[in-house]
Amino acid sequence: MLAAALIVAGLFASSKPVVPVTATCPASPEATFVAGARACPALEISGSVDARGVTLDPVYDVSATPGEFTRPAEGAVLTGYAADGRRLFAFPVGANGSFHAFVPLALPAQQMLARVVLASGDARSERVAVAHGEPEAEIVAIDDGRAIVAWNAHAFPAIRVRESPERAPIAAGAGTSTFEQMSVDTRVRRIYVEFSDGVRSVTRTYTIFGRR
Repeated sequence: MLAAALIVAGLFASSKPVVPVTATCPASPEATFVAGARACPALEISGSVDARGVTLDPVYDVSATPGEFTRPAEGAVLTGYAADGRRLFAFPVGANGSFHAFVPLALPAQQMLARVVLASGDARSERVAVAHGEPEAEIVAIDDGRAIVAWNAHAFPAIRVRESPERAPIAAGAGTSTFEQMSVDTRVRRIYVEFSDGVRSVTRTYTIFGRR
């Protein structure tokens, strides 16, 4: 009973809204949540803010634990919008060079996301979802330790390559042409490619042609 009383007292003492204990994943960066070990849907966003201006890289959909979420910092502001102009989230990030942020956002909001803006003072950079169909790539072995990855960067301006879904990316590429290429150092037979259309991403699995 004492433990229960302390919990109730703590909740009433907090100035933040109380959420159900089952809601361990925040719906947006502004939401209050109960910390837990489970993975939550999030956006992985990187870029830079300095005296020369601001830049924003293509965004990826990821899973992150609450401990990985980026803490807000004064400086620039990341804002996400739906296609109809409705604001889905706003998150402040530090304005001192490069940044790499994990921003929690519920799957329904991720699916509506059409534009992400990074603004600092009068400077701004944005990413808009590129219209596209199903992502496709051609992966061909050069030798036992290398492969060439080719994809339509006009539809998907950035990709990342993993040797397994759990491991960190082994390569990343970006471009604008309809037949962009990059070399990947890998000895595996199967790789996982994350395609970003600018504000959202999707992962596909490929067997490297010519690799046994």
